[in-house]
Amino acid sequence: MTCQAWEIQMAAGETSRDLEQHLAECDDCRILWHELEANRHVMHAMGLETVPVPATPIRPSLPWWKWSSAAAALVLSAAGAWFASRPPKPPQIVSVDVNVTGVVQSEAPVVKAKIPDRIPALIPVANTEPLMVKMLTSDPDVVIYWLVD
Repeated sequence: MTCQAWEIQMAAGETSRDLEQHLAECDDCRILWHELEANRHVMHAMGLETVPVPATPIRPSLPWWKWSSAAAALVLSAAGAWFASRPPKPPQIVSVDVNVTGVVQSEAPVVKAKIPDRIPALIPVANTEPLMVKMLTSDPDVVIYWLVD
């Protein structure tokens, strides 16, 4: 067997006459065997120890005002979400009952507004020259002019 196979057998805690013979011949496996045995003894001793209970609680309790403020925040958030999700209120219809108690006289003054006979379509412009657009190109010898009426 190889050292790797012996190491697997040692890690499993199995002992045999062949393993003892190999440990007598191989220094590396013998060192590993002593380390594994020391670890087994320490682990067994640790399992027998009792751990004292801590004097202080592991998780301190929260004061009452922290719980109540969290509950108030939850209630306010739920109320705000409910209020925001409501459909808008429809307008109220108000009925008005009017009783006519008098008669309007027909001789009330009537004001007539003067409507012009003709509305000008275009307003004349003082400057009648055509619009000139000058375009420069990448070649300095070429310039384009546009005349717009």
